[in-house]
Amino acid sequence: MAKRFKALAMSALLLTSIVTAPGVAVATNAVDVVTSATTWTETETPTKSTTDVNVAPVATEGQVTYTVKSGDLFWKIAKDNGLTTAEMVALNPQVKNANMIYVGDVLIVKAGTAVTETTETTVAEGQKYYLGLGMISNYRLRGGEKDNLNVTSASVVFDGEGKIVDIQWDVIEIKTSMFQWLDNTIEKPLLDEAVEAVLEWETKREEGYAYDMTHLLSKGAADNLTQNEWFVQLDYFEEYFKGMTVDEVVAWFNKYTDANGRPYKVAYPEKLTESDLATTATFTAEELAMLVDVTTSATMSLQDGHSYFIDSLVEAWNLKEEIK
Repeated sequence: MAKRFKALAMSALLLTSIVTAPGVAVATNAVDVVTSATTWTETETPTKSTTDVNVAPVATEGQVTYTVKSGDLFWKIAKDNGLTTAEMVALNPQVKNANMIYVGDVLIVKAGTAVTETTETTVAEGQKYYLGLGMISNYRLRGGEKDNLNVTSASVVFDGEGKIVDIQWDVIEIKTSMFQWLDNTIEKPLLDEAVEAVLEWETKREEGYAYDMTHLLSKGAADNLTQNEWFVQLDYFEEYFKGMTVDEVVAWFNKYTDANGRPYKVAYPEKLTESDLATTATFTAEELAMLVDVTTSATMSLQDGHSYFIDSLVEAWNLKEEIK
């Protein structure tokens, strides 16, 4: 993904690079935080009607099941049974939307020896899938001046219902130190050198542990809240948002993140501001438990001067094309 991202971005980056030349200004296309999606609301687990299709699986030898009660959440049932949400989804193909389970639904929490039967096939014949690539660039501002240029990419596969099947985010942070070869003129030999230099740039995913969000390399001991590196935290968010639509992700972001685009750090109450405490006081016990689960794994911002993950996801949706 990272190499393909750089190949797609190269022409734009070369044009943008002249911002470091004296007297030249280049506009940024960073956009505001998305706020137009439907507001996310937490409700009690609904009671199943006769038209709902989360049909109870056929019991098999060695299989363990759980019957959904009022107030249950799919992700929490998975966690309570030592499963990831993705593992729970794989065990329960009869559940078409993990955000819509019903009182009385019977979910498999441990596999047996036979295949689960459902009234519908897991993937309907002729199901369509779409691929979208969103790229958002923004300057980080320090003291009112443009600092680093960040380009955030989102490569996303959507199903025919608009749900995220797979997603990979990445960011390349472009610093003035990466333009030591640049002077006031752009001539062909310099362009050749520029192409060679750009191909040596690394995205944050390519940097891996060297990006050192935890300061493990620089200080010898991880000192951030989760003690997880940048790419580990981003991996968590990518997995967490699978199965949601873009509107649902945006609504989650708008409700559950603070002024800096970070999930409310409920797992670390000493880090909550007065404003954070006032907001989180309105959340249900289930919402608070969800945020504890999230912030013990990832506290990085989903939308700030370093990266525009949410906007790149929205752009990927807007630019999607059917996979044929």
